Amino acid sequence: MARFRMGLTGGLASGKSTVARWLGEAGCTVLDADVIVADLYRPDEPGATAVEALFGAEVLTAEGAVDRPALAERVFADDDARHRLEAAIHPLVRRRFAELSEETDGILVYEATLLVEAGRADEFDLVVSVEAPEALRLERAVARGMEEDAARARLEAQGDGSARRARADRVIDNSGPLDSLRRQVDALLTDLRARLQAGSYDSSGTPQTPGSPLLEGVSGEPGTLGGSSVTLVTGNANKAREASRILGFELATADIDLPEIQGLDLLEVLREKGAEAHRRLGGGGALIVEETGLELDAFGGFPGPLVKWMLEAVGAEGIARAALALEEPGVAARCALLYRRGDTEIIAEGVTRGTLVLPPRGDGGFGWDPVFQPAGETLTYAELPPEAKDALGHRGRAWRALKARLAED
Repeated sequence: MARFRMGLTGGLASGKSTVARWLGEAGCTVLDADVIVADLYRPDEPGATAVEALFGAEVLTAEGAVDRPALAERVFADDDARHRLEAAIHPLVRRRFAELSEETDGILVYEATLLVEAGRADEFDLVVSVEAPEALRLERAVARGMEEDAARARLEAQGDGSARRARADRVIDNSGPLDSLRRQVDALLTDLRARLQAGSYDSSGTPQTPGSPLLEGVSGEPGTLGGSSVTLVTGNANKAREASRILGFELATADIDLPEIQGLDLLEVLREKGAEAHRRLGGGGALIVEETGLELDAFGGFPGPLVKWMLEAVGAEGIARAALALEEPGVAARCALLYRRGDTEIIAEGVTRGTLVLPPRGDGGFGWDPVFQPAGETLTYAELPPEAKDALGHRGRAWRALKARLAED
């Protein structure tokens, strides 16, 4: 069976349930952690037994089920109680999820607010977080009937979401109108279907490649990717330093003046650059090339890979002014890396959602960094400390994805 496992997370009233519903309507299998917990909290189920052992019968109904409002009132006012509850319930949820997902084929989506906090992010091929400002989420929670004090307590208990956003492979920005959210979900669906088809994921969710292992005979010695020495094709010292910082060791570089291929398909541009680099390096060893794009929620993602040309033509501020003149200024920063060794190619991607802002802020980073603000953050790329940008940024996500792919194989 082919399977792709996606973890979907986000805080209270972020919109993740709407995203999950749309993914389900599109044919994905959706398992909701809240539904699993509700089942575990029924009379005589393991969850109800665990809750009674922790807090007594006063948090149970007359029938012996967990009284969820009473339990919430108990734990969201007491961090120690909440941590003890999570320690007891999370393993039960994990076990029930494994049982339910055992025979699932295709794209499996697991919706869970505490996916990252529960230490489960690494169980999934892709982690997607739905984000919106806290003030907006509070407003939404109250509008749908939650008492304001209870909503504030829930938001506070869930934290500021920085760990969730840093761990997510992709962030969906739900701070705008519903049609913007819909476009992002449609783009996600296209990506998920392509990954399922291209990656040949097996029933455990592990990506498989026909034929020999990708790095057959490689020792896995420190200082290399997957044990194979590699050359990053770039003349940009900042990019080389960034990659080495994220990976934890220094990469060799080759300053090759590759042609700036024009096109709107980022992966097609990347493959052409990889083929040219392979030819110029004589076909020996392993190499990595990178391509980035800045894709607006308008005009089919334009400018995408053409952003370098636009930077030369109008500058970062000009791009931001053009985007902000639109009704929908949302944007995705996208990075794709191609690893090539002989006839073997691996592509890894990283995507960070955000908005373009004016005036430009900060003096760090690359071309459009001073006008790009990641979703849920208050600083632009150019203002973020290097470690924070590595965690949140599209390049950091792409490099970590590539490292993980090579380690798997």
